[in-house]
Amino acid sequence: MPPGTANEIHILRMIRANTPSRGNVRLWLCTSLLLMLISARGVQAQVQPNLVINGIVQDQTGAAFFGADVVLLKDGEQQRSTTTDASGAFRFDRLQPGNYEVRTQREGFKTDTRKLVLGTRPPARLRIVLSIETLNQQITVSGDTPEVSTDPNENRDVAAVDRQALDDLPIFDQDIVATMSRFLDNSALGTNGVTLIIDGVQATSALSTSAIQTVTINQNPYSAEYNRPGRARIEITTKPGSSEYHGTMNFLFRDARFNARDPFATVKPQEQRRIFEGSLLGPLGDGKTTSFMITGNRQEEDNQAIVFAAEPAGPVHRNAPAPQRNTDFSVEVNRQHSERTTYSLRFHYRNLSIRNQGIGGVNLPEVATDFHDREDQLFYTQKTAFSNAVVNQFRILVARQHTPTVSVQAGPKIIVLDAFTGGGAQGDRLQTENHVIFDDIVSWTHGKHTFKS
Repeated sequence: MPPGTANEIHILRMIRANTPSRGNVRLWLCTSLLLMLISARGVQAQVQPNLVINGIVQDQTGAAFFGADVVLLKDGEQQRSTTTDASGAFRFDRLQPGNYEVRTQREGFKTDTRKLVLGTRPPARLRIVLSIETLNQQITVSGDTPEVSTDPNENRDVAAVDRQALDDLPIFDQDIVATMSRFLDNSALGTNGVTLIIDGVQATSALSTSAIQTVTINQNPYSAEYNRPGRARIEITTKPGSSEYHGTMNFLFRDARFNARDPFATVKPQEQRRIFEGSLLGPLGDGKTTSFMITGNRQEEDNQAIVFAAEPAGPVHRNAPAPQRNTDFSVEVNRQHSERTTYSLRFHYRNLSIRNQGIGGVNLPEVATDFHDREDQLFYTQKTAFSNAVVNQFRILVARQHTPTVSVQAGPKIIVLDAFTGGGAQGDRLQTENHVIFDDIVSWTHGKHTFKS
């Protein structure tokens, strides 16, 4: 019999005994309905109890822990989850009797687990203290001595940039040499600038940027095999041969339409720069042993020089064109002759032209000079492995450079200080260089020792 039923029956009997048969029927009915409602609420409270689990989370100093993750599990399965508020409190209500587990965790602290059994009464408020997680460090000590390399490419002043880094690096006007030179120490550059090495052979200009595989910056390359030891070097390695066709094409365009106005120009100069650059790689023949690579770079600059001088006839304000054209082209063939011998042949052509050089300001257009610089280079590289310990590398470079400077107008130069410079430029000059560079390096490895000659 449910609790309270006997009392209710006793009260009902008293009401029946004291109630007249007809006079107080209405009062009797109201009292009966009230007793039925009280009994129904008591039964409902026993069927669906409102149990609550609440608590507070603190750190080891007793301060409230804000933002801790609290998970409620019943019989091993997650039921609910919440986070502690600014006071460190949490609450789970409307729970059924059963076996519960409260798991509290936060990054950097040990996880706290509390197990509870809920019956007809709610448990006491929980007080959870999170302790800092133990820091474990593992160090492995081996008895092997570190290898020390005498290769100049292994010194601490070497930094390598791969193809992915080159694609992410902002290279102004596709000038890889100028961009990489910014990472070199000024004291290591020398009087004639940085030394440029392309595939092991010294060069005067770099190839197309899309044809470069890696760039190595060597701040301190001391070695007997270099003609200028200690001078900073930029070593470029081109892309290897490929058995499939693939290429890259880049186009850069800039216009002076949005440039600020030159205060010395009466008419805004119309200047423009265009750069076309790309490379193409692929197989030759069956593609198993022979491949090719074609690279090209074309830079066109339509510059204008601003002339503001004072002649006897009056002031001179003029925009004079000073265009520049630079063409860079190369073709390379790689072949694996045998399992031990590979060789490559590359032809490189470069032609730079600058018109109306040296004018602007008080220098009139008649004192201009035209500058040309053409260079033809032929590279041959052969690498032969006589055995697993002996490797021979032979490289040769045959090049010719022709650099004339011609005055636009003949005649003596007339200089009036701070007024104008006219007449002829008197800047004719011709520089021609023919050179051959070759080296043969034999490497012999014996145990832990390596010999080069």
